[in-house]
Amino acid sequence: MKIKAISLINFRNYRKIDISIDSKINLLIGRNGQGKTNLLEAIWLCGYGKSYRTSNTKNLINFSNKGSELRIELNNLGFKNEIKVLIHENVKKIFLNDKRIKNRAELRKILSAVILDKDFKNNLEKSFKPRRIILDSVISNFSNGFNKKLKLYNKEIKRKNELLNSNGNNELLNFIDNRLIEYSYKVSTERKLWLSRITIFSEKILKKLNPEFKLELVFNSYCTNTKLLSEKFKLNSEKEKKAKRSLTGSHKDEISFLFNGSDIFEFGSEGEKKSVSMALKISEILLLKKINNAFPIILVDEIGSEFDEERFNFFFNFIKSLEAQSFITANNKNILEKTKNQQFGIFSIIDGDCKKIS
Repeated sequence: MKIKAISLINFRNYRKIDISIDSKINLLIGRNGQGKTNLLEAIWLCGYGKSYRTSNTKNLINFSNKGSELRIELNNLGFKNEIKVLIHENVKKIFLNDKRIKNRAELRKILSAVILDKDFKNNLEKSFKPRRIILDSVISNFSNGFNKKLKLYNKEIKRKNELLNSNGNNELLNFIDNRLIEYSYKVSTERKLWLSRITIFSEKILKKLNPEFKLELVFNSYCTNTKLLSEKFKLNSEKEKKAKRSLTGSHKDEISFLFNGSDIFEFGSEGEKKSVSMALKISEILLLKKINNAFPIILVDEIGSEFDEERFNFFFNFIKSLEAQSFITANNKNILEKTKNQQFGIFSIIDGDCKKIS
């Protein structure tokens, strides 16, 4: 899949832009706060029907306007497609080739993407909860079925917490717990399966940087054992009533990546953390290619802040070797020196105005 044109009207800080894309690798150059990330967000929004940065649709509309419009033209194996997103206050309408669609899964067949930004590594470094959430977003990119199971699970957890907070009756709590036992098993089992696959891919990638690099996944969960899972729900029943919140289920899964026996995102060096983050994202790209038989669009936000010289060269050589289109932002012109004599599309972004300069 290749993006051929992007048009934005009143999206974020863009009043109106129309740009043609004819390069495989596209560099978006500009200072901080000029709109580079907003352009990546627009691409993601057209592929997934939602932003990866905000759940408030109004935030996507340019200040003082009530609506915005996004259009992306694509070429998929010789077939031309157009995705259009119309936003009016809190209402969002999505069109594929002028036909309105309501199932976002249809968009992924036309435009899938992988985004690598500092938030990915930052969330991996935090507690188990943000680490689990960010990895769930990666798995959801592979499996719409997992995404549906996760939504059902989260819906039941919300219902249970509301009941616990209002001292709800035991019969209804037992009914919800039975559903959560079923969903917990399905979510955690699939979560572990995908993370195992990602880890295998990632270790192979890391060994190209360092042949001694051995990556190990530790998935600490009782939810993949139905007997243990049911016992845990019964054991925690009274504790949950006192705490007035759910203490049991897939949202308690603990995920760690070990290097030499230690959690790399807790005890590893900055370089090791960046290497593993990069490897996990490269694995996402390669797995999507295997699943969809087509490479996703690769989005990289502020490449200079995430890579030192070694990892920069490794990643650039990787994306250059692929039949995949990428959009990469940078806040200084040093990247132009590193990539000179390359046939890249180069765009300058200044205060919501995007112009092709090469």
